[in-house]
Amino acid sequence: MQKNIFLAIGLCGCGFTMKGQGDNTKMRYVANRTQDLDAKDMVKTTRDEKITVEVTKTRISIKPANDRSKTLTGTFTDVNCLWKDAFVAGKTIIDTRLVDDEGDDKPVTITIEGVNGEITILLEAKTCPVQKLRLLVDKHEELN
Repeated sequence: MQKNIFLAIGLCGCGFTMKGQGDNTKMRYVANRTQDLDAKDMVKTTRDEKITVEVTKTRISIKPANDRSKTLTGTFTDVNCLWKDAFVAGKTIIDTRLVDDEGDDKPVTITIEGVNGEITILLEAKTCPVQKLRLLVDKHEELN
C-alpha cells in the first residue's frame, strides 16, 4: 500500500529541525506509521509501515523499509524554518522536486512539524493537492 502512495504522489504531479534550525546538521527521522489524508487533512487510512527520512541542509531522501527501490530524493528549491524550540514546537517547510528511481520528478511541499514534542512529516504533491501523506515520527537523530 505504501508503494501505491508514493506512486500516487508521483502520478499526481527535513528539514532543519535540528539544534541550529538551518545549520549544516544531517538528520534522520524514522516513522512507523503513515496516514493518507484528504484535501481537508482528515485521515482516510492509517498503515503500520516503516519509512526513513534523511535530511541535510539542501537535500532529502525518503526510504520505505519494505522496498528500498522506491526511494525518493530531492534537492530543496525553498526552505522556511519556523522553530521556537527544536523538536518540540515549530516547523520547517520545504519545497522540492522528489525524484524516483526511474528519474520521474514531481514538485512537493514537505512540512516537518513539532507540536508538544510530537514530530510529523507531511508530503503534499503540488500537482495533486488532494493527495497527502503524513508520517508519524517515532525517532529522530542527528547524524555525522
